[in-house]
Amino acid sequence: MPYVNENYVKFNNTDYFNQYTEVEGLIDYLKQFATPERIDKIQEVLAQRTNHLTVLLEEVYKPQNGAAVMRSCDCFGIQQLHVIDKENQFQLSTSVAKGSAKWVDLHKHNSLASSVEHLKAKGYKMVATSPHTEMELDDLPVDEPLALMFGNEFSGLTEEAVEAADYKIKIPMHGFAESFNISVSAALVLNQLSTKMRKSPDINWQLTDKEKHLIEGAWVCKSLKFFENLSKTYLKKK
Repeated sequence: MPYVNENYVKFNNTDYFNQYTEVEGLIDYLKQFATPERIDKIQEVLAQRTNHLTVLLEEVYKPQNGAAVMRSCDCFGIQQLHVIDKENQFQLSTSVAKGSAKWVDLHKHNSLASSVEHLKAKGYKMVATSPHTEMELDDLPVDEPLALMFGNEFSGLTEEAVEAADYKIKIPMHGFAESFNISVSAALVLNQLSTKMRKSPDINWQLTDKEKHLIEGAWVCKSLKFFENLSKTYLKKK
């Protein structure tokens, strides 16, 4: 099964493309080499992207599950995916991701403490998903930015992650099994919360103009096979 390697993931982060988006006029120049349909699609998807919700995976080790979560992030308009891979190197199955790694930003952390500190500094409330709590998913408020934590396939979230959570929620279940697969849990939670968020007229969930500018530039570059050569040509003309 083919996996996305470290260099591919780094290359497909928005920050990698700041060197292009910060050059005045370059992205507008590159747009002329993309199809009108591609530019329209970028604008359509960008309008629905959000950083109001994000996902943090704690030591997920199966490439299929990591890829499925990233694909769900893309489908539900979530721009940022955070992972902790101190013990297990995070990998993505390309056959499951279906290209979503190209459009979702991946951030790696070497510890739970550093990831929580990073996200809380950005204003996120931490949410632990666990079957052993009273608060149900439907009761979780979405008026503040939320970082949704999911544990690994074997043991779920660590006690440290649960203790770091501002909210602890469970997904209602009515069968014998005690939990969903990690990727199913993420999809269920993202579906319900992103729908609830988008229906609320009082939540400013859209990207800022600066975020849109940077992501649009990155996506335009990713849409062009020879964007580096085109960029060099543009710079020579300046």
